[in-house]
Amino acid sequence: MKNFLLLTATFAIMMVPAAAWSQTKIEEIEQYEIKSYDPQKTGLTDLVFEARVDNLTEVLNKTQTFGKLTDVYFKIYWLSPAQYKIEVMGIPKGFQEVRDDLSTLIKGKLEFIIPEKFSDKFKAYNLKAEPIADGKLIKAIDDTYTLAVQEVNVIFDKAGLLKTVETKGGMSSVKTEFFQSPKSWSNNKLVIDKVVAVTKQGTSSLTVTNSVDYVTVAGIGFPAKITVKNVSEGVIPPTEKEKEKKFKNESGTVIKFTKYEVNTGKAKRFMMEGLRR
Repeated sequence: MKNFLLLTATFAIMMVPAAAWSQTKIEEIEQYEIKSYDPQKTGLTDLVFEARVDNLTEVLNKTQTFGKLTDVYFKIYWLSPAQYKIEVMGIPKGFQEVRDDLSTLIKGKLEFIIPEKFSDKFKAYNLKAEPIADGKLIKAIDDTYTLAVQEVNVIFDKAGLLKTVETKGGMSSVKTEFFQSPKSWSNNKLVIDKVVAVTKQGTSSLTVTNSVDYVTVAGIGFPAKITVKNVSEGVIPPTEKEKEKKFKNESGTVIKFTKYEVNTGKAKRFMMEGLRR
């Protein structure tokens, strides 16, 4: 079960905690936000939808923990600007730890559905911009040395498109590459097509690729499917009995999103009902 969760989970686009707002204004970041598609800018305030992870029910049935399950899925309630609740459906009452673990499969994908404001990812950092051969490098630096990630490097190309985000901290680094394009329904705004995150630690690496297909509901674009591919590679050091070995493992899954309900008030009612309990 733990292996399944590890292989299907993706790394967050940016691991940046909230703190006091940096006073530095960076034109490339501001322009990128203007160019990027945001459902909230089209009037989205209340959203309910379902998500299903391919083969999840079969994997859980193999554990023989829950009895015979027929359809394990997620129901997500989102309320502007950033309130949400993920409900795990189809398993018996209780099992809260399992529900929390399963919810991480979807929590990591919410950025594709309701993107966080890009500049908010750098609230705790001092920002500096410098030109490079093919665009602009934005350095986000933790001058206080109190954050888990002390340095973030962001590269925009000459057209102002976000290309890569690289975080460095401790003995590991994560480099994330973005692929975007405008859609017929996005009013020429940029939409994420694919995100590739490569995490390196020592001689090992994990590459997580998220490829997104979209559907429109009430004129707003949402993911219909996210295809996740994981590739782990590394070197096993030699021992007295065995030589050095290289390994490469591949896995993946598909997450499907359906039954989008836009601005019906259902998410608000659900949240309010939860507060009354």
